[in-house]
Amino acid sequence: MVVIVCNDQVFQGSKNFCQKLIQACPSVQSIVMNINSRNTSIVLGNKGRVLYGKGFIVDKLCGLTYKISSSSFYQINHEQCEKLYYKAIDLLNLKENDVVLDTYCGIGTIGMTIAHQVAKVIGVELNSQAYRDAINNAKMNHLSNIHFYNEDATQYMQKHVHDSINCIIMDPPRSGSTPEFIQSACYRMS
Repeated sequence: MVVIVCNDQVFQGSKNFCQKLIQACPSVQSIVMNINSRNTSIVLGNKGRVLYGKGFIVDKLCGLTYKISSSSFYQINHEQCEKLYYKAIDLLNLKENDVVLDTYCGIGTIGMTIAHQVAKVIGVELNSQAYRDAINNAKMNHLSNIHFYNEDATQYMQKHVHDSINCIIMDPPRSGSTPEFIQSACYRMS
């Protein structure tokens, strides 16, 4: 999938661009134009238009299938991503009665990878499209012990600081997490 970020509603020559791109890269399944006219460091805007394909891709990671929308984050290096996930899971030393909190969960890849090993996974994601993708991905993979919340991870941690959680997974965006999140996580795990 190719996502082109524009600051205008119109992409002159988009049909020709799509044809040339598909000819040069036949593996491209979808091309989406994302519209972002804001003058900020945030890359993606809130509006998008599918120029080619379905506007999403479907991929396999760690034996599970994921639908990925254009505004959702996804690790593109499969080999390294799987190695990282399996190493992290090995270090977690999970037990079948554990309840795991997967914060900044995106489309749910980490939480779904461990769902079969634990009693329950709670995924928290602020990006509403990634949240919707996560719900659909859990259904598509027949996982009934993972539940998602469309919330800010810091606010969720602060509201649910006394809930019974055995493990917290944290995969924040580039900007990292907040001091309040870290404080709540330390309080919860102490």
